Formats: sequence, C-alpha cells, structure tokens
Amino acid sequence: MTQGRLLGIIYYLLGNGHATAPALAEKFEVSIRTIYRDVDRLSSVGIPIYCNPGKGGGIFLLDSFVLDKSLLSAQEQEELLLSVQGLQALREENQVLEKLQALFQIKMDNWLQIDFTDWRGQKYYQETFEQIKRGIFQRRLLQFDYLNQQGEEMSRWVEPMQLIFKSQDWYLYGFCRRKQDFRLFKLSRINHCQLSPEIFDRELRQADFQSKENQQETIRLQLKFEKYQAFRVYEEFSGLISTDVVGNLLVEAEFPNHDSLYAYLLSFLDGVEVLEPPEVRQKLAKKLNEIFQKYKS
Repeated sequence: MTQGRLLGIIYYLLGNGHATAPALAEKFEVSIRTIYRDVDRLSSVGIPIYCNPGKGGGIFLLDSFVLDKSLLSAQEQEELLLSVQGLQALREENQVLEKLQALFQIKMDNWLQIDFTDWRGQKYYQETFEQIKRGIFQRRLLQFDYLNQQGEEMSRWVEPMQLIFKSQDWYLYGFCRRKQDFRLFKLSRINHCQLSPEIFDRELRQADFQSKENQQETIRLQLKFEKYQAFRVYEEFSGLISTDVVGNLLVEAEFPNHDSLYAYLLSFLDGVEVLEPPEVRQKLAKKLNEIFQKYKS
C-alpha cells in the first residue's frame, strides 16, 4: 500500500507540477503527517522532491525529473492513451490513464462514452453489461437465462471472453459449457445474469470469433426502399446504396438467413420491397397475409 502511494505521489506531481500536503492527504486518504513522511522516504532514495513553505508553496519535484518514456514515440504514446481511454469506458477507474498522462505529459479529452440510456431516459441491460464486464476482467464464470430464437429460455453457464458491438447491438462472445463450444449471445436476450465465484483459465484464440462468423448462413437480397426511409437506409447500409430514376434507394447486401430477417424487413412497413430472391419475397408476402388475417376483423 505504501509503495503504491509513493508512486502515486510521483505521478500526481508529474502531472500537476506541485501539490499541498493537505491536498495529497485528501487524495490518498492518509494524514498530513503521513504525506510528509512519504516525502522524506522519496527523498532518501534519490527522488528530487522538496517542500516550499509559504504562499504558493507546497510539495514539488525538480523540473528536470522525468520517468523514462523514450521507449515509445509520440504517436505510440497517443495511441496508448486512446486505447486506455477506450478501456476506461468499460472499467470505472482512471488511475492508469492519469499515470500515463503524467508520464507522457499529455492531456487528452476522453473520446469514448458508452451510455445505455435511451432518449426516453430508460436504461436497457446496463446491469447485464456490468456483470459481463466484470466476468471478463476477473475471468469468472457467468450464469444467466438466455432466450433463443425459438422463444425458449434456458440456463447457460458461460466463460466470458469478449463484448462485441455489431450491427447496432451488443453481444457476449464466450465458451458455453452447455454446448461445449464458443457462442455469441445477444445482450438484450440475457436475463438474470450472475457472476460465479469460479475462475476459468481458457484462453481466447483470435480465430474463434471469425470462424463462428463464417459459419453463419447468409442470403443475398436486393431491396428497394421508398425515399422517406432514406434516414434509416443511409444509417444501416452506408456505401451499398444506389438510386433508380425516380429516386428510390436500391440496396444489395448479405443478411442472416433466419426468421429475424423477416422481422427486420417488416420494421420498414411499406417502405421496402424485396426484389430478389423470389423465395424471400414470397415468404414475406405470406407473413404479411398472416398479419392481415389477424387484424382484418
């Protein structure tokens, strides 16, 4: 604890120039007398730290004192800070970021924030996200109930490996002990997520996620969107869009070949038409007729 505090004092002074003993005592939650003892310890091992009494005084490091940071170029220092800021969005602590900023003498605005609050002020699966995050960093087994695509809820024990943001949704990627294989789990379908005290030691192989992605069956669709759907089309298909002579938006793209495809297409209401392939067009028409039959009375 003492060694960590001594190093913390050095980093703080490197980043802030100087500090008063009461300010350091409050920051490190010790007495002012302890801070002065820490200053004596640092001075005794050759750290050029000193106290200046009076107004504007405090505890200082000599301006010539720096920690060795020459192993990283300026660009590498910035990239490391950006990476740590991204990590900070997932972990509720900033000690590492403060130390690196002090070491490199660089101040950077935080570039990433994750907010689970929707525009109505409601929060979705934030607690689930926090539990998974802790499971990944602490390498602890997770237990939760998962709703599959058939509407069945089953208990799963999963060794969490990664949180993945893909196609506008968050996913957990981990080793499912029930299936004895790596699986993707959509966070919005996870309920009652709990951390187990059990520690796992399985390592993530970088190819695992890519291989699972490649195993997913897809189908290529040609779609025509009405102009009033442009805001969604440009958000979801940027770079894949062309237009016809009357201004409708044309998209050709790969989609997962399962029932969720039809729920997605129906979310556009009458603003989309499936041009190809004919089997998808026919199945969508059948589902629309089933909906019509349900509501026609």
